[in-house]
Amino acid sequence: MPIEFEFKVRKNYHFITAFASHFNAVVKGDKVYLPDCLGDGYIQQIYLDGMALFIHNYKLKQELILKRQPTTTNESITIKFDRSKYLSKYSQQDYDPFSDQLPEFEVEMATSNFYAELTIPENKQINFLIIGTSRSYLIDLLKSEKSYTILDLVKTHPSFVIHELIRPEMDGMLKQIIQVNETTELPMLLYKTKAHELIYYLFKSLFKRPINVPVNIKREDAEKIYLVRIALLRDFSKCPLLPELAEMSGLGLTKLQKLFSQIFGQSIHNYYQTVRMMQACSLLTHLSVSETGHKLGFTNLSHFTRLFEKHHQIKPKHFKNRLISESNYTE
Repeated sequence: MPIEFEFKVRKNYHFITAFASHFNAVVKGDKVYLPDCLGDGYIQQIYLDGMALFIHNYKLKQELILKRQPTTTNESITIKFDRSKYLSKYSQQDYDPFSDQLPEFEVEMATSNFYAELTIPENKQINFLIIGTSRSYLIDLLKSEKSYTILDLVKTHPSFVIHELIRPEMDGMLKQIIQVNETTELPMLLYKTKAHELIYYLFKSLFKRPINVPVNIKREDAEKIYLVRIALLRDFSKCPLLPELAEMSGLGLTKLQKLFSQIFGQSIHNYYQTVRMMQACSLLTHLSVSETGHKLGFTNLSHFTRLFEKHHQIKPKHFKNRLISESNYTE
């Protein structure tokens, strides 16, 4: 049976104190250490000017479900940088969240007036960082004379959720934050600097999205879009047809396409192909080029090669050779 922890963020709420009280855990400084019955590791809460950082670094012995009740205001925003490579609550229905068919590490930014439920599996190393901040603080950081869809969304829309892939530079920042310890010089300055850098690289990527008129997203619509993504990731050998996805989600075709593009920054088809080519990189670590193409549903190997090169700027054969070379070098 999974263990649940339900909470609601409000003024002067201290997450790790509430978590420690609920599980009878030990708090040392800004960290709460998981009790032996729950797992090994810690959750850290760091207060900075205008932000709070929540670092989850542990391995669970039992599945844990975190349930955050919606806030009554739309001023609070959370940004989750997840290095654990698993999907959250919407991946629990007829889908193995630890199959190989997953996108790379992800960022999720959303207003806190959504109900949020995160299922964290047992026996997996968990590493993710949540930045909690306010809409006004974020807008002040993002001052720009140019017009961006994402900036308009942050400024004016009461509810939104946005996904983006974690870029290599973001991953480097996350590693540096997680590695801060008692021997680190000027740790608070380092935390703040790296948090700002993460936000910078996130929005640098988001600002490249096409300019469209953003739409308000309701919680129930967001859930339907996540279910559509699960359907896309279930089988990379065949992309579901748009009418099938619309019928499955209960959304009109136009609304489905617009909401999906707003949340994930790409059309449904382009997102499918992007993640499909990420999966190709993973498969090439242990399969040949032809085996990889076949497993991903390509009947024409030349088509697979062209698509792979379009996404990664390298032919799959050369990518495979590079993997072999790197493996031999490290042995």
